[in-house]
Amino acid sequence: MKKLLMLVAASTFAVACSSEKEPAQAAVNGLETAVDNAVKAAKTKLDDENYAGALADVQGATNTLTAAAEVAAAKKAQLSTEWATFTGMPAMIGQIKGKVAELDAMRRLPRGMNKATLDGAKSSAETASDLWDDASDAHGKGDLIVAVAKAKEAKPMVESLMKTLGLAGK
Repeated sequence: MKKLLMLVAASTFAVACSSEKEPAQAAVNGLETAVDNAVKAAKTKLDDENYAGALADVQGATNTLTAAAEVAAAKKAQLSTEWATFTGMPAMIGQIKGKVAELDAMRRLPRGMNKATLDGAKSSAETASDLWDDASDAHGKGDLIVAVAKAKEAKPMVESLMKTLGLAGK
């Protein structure tokens, strides 16, 4: 039963947090297998006239499915809350791009900034922007796992660029 709970929880979580076809299909297939096995076990007990055992198996499977759905819902809520912490990222990326464009247009860079630093900032800004775009796309598709992971990857880059470009606190 413990194995069933883990399989069902993983399957339910994957379906609840991902809209990509392949992982969702794999999760549904795993769920079907787990449920089929539980039903077969209960039917075997029923056929053997072990009515109490059959009822116990059905109740256990029902409890497992309910628990897995609750785990998936809680994880989805946690990921949604975590995603909400990244709401300022688009504005920060916009500030970074604006500052990089401003510095790139200058004939003479300000004190403490050289061409290598600017080139590094350009490259990092592009990478951070691409990561954020991937995170936003994943969120739009309902894939909170990927969305949060990509946003977490982009955040330290964005924060570092804000400091490097003198935008922190603005």
